[in-house]
Amino acid sequence: MRKRGLVFIGNKKPVDGEFYIYKQLYRFIPEFDTYHNVGKKLEKRTIKTYIELEIYKYSICVISFYHEGFGEGKKKYRVRCGLGPGHIKAIVKACIEAYHKLIDSNGHHAFIFSATDDLDGHREHNKRYSMYVRFIDDNFKDRNKYQEDGSIQLNTFKLIHEDYAFKNECEQFYLEFNELVEREINISGGDEGNK
Repeated sequence: MRKRGLVFIGNKKPVDGEFYIYKQLYRFIPEFDTYHNVGKKLEKRTIKTYIELEIYKYSICVISFYHEGFGEGKKKYRVRCGLGPGHIKAIVKACIEAYHKLIDSNGHHAFIFSATDDLDGHREHNKRYSMYVRFIDDNFKDRNKYQEDGSIQLNTFKLIHEDYAFKNECEQFYLEFNELVEREINISGGDEGNK
């Protein structure tokens, strides 16, 4: 069985159409077993989650994750696996751990995420967004030293440390990030109902 917990896989360079400087890839398997119903039986399953930290100019880090087996493309971030809140909390804590490994070795970075909607539409302040923000509030070390900004409408969130050196550049990046998220929402069906 593969090692449980957060495991660094490697760095990836951007390909055509990608604008990050590099991407750090991690694999995460929780320390606990996950079970799901199969007929009248509970079966154990191992769910591998992949965490990506896209590093942009001005030490900006955009964090996302997806589950193994959901392929490539932007839709991989929108598929749910029916995980319980404990499992989701473990994944978000692993994302925070990966982020702290980045800042421990490279200094302060802005922390940005988008709580992507499901495949069937868009909801403002979706359940993912509120859950992620709550878990960040509860688990982010030195949380009181960070300024936050977020869009409930777009389900995007940003944290910057008080010592982060590129606040103005990050504000511009976050505005452009939100514009991109809004364009993707409009292309994928807008407000048809529901990361």
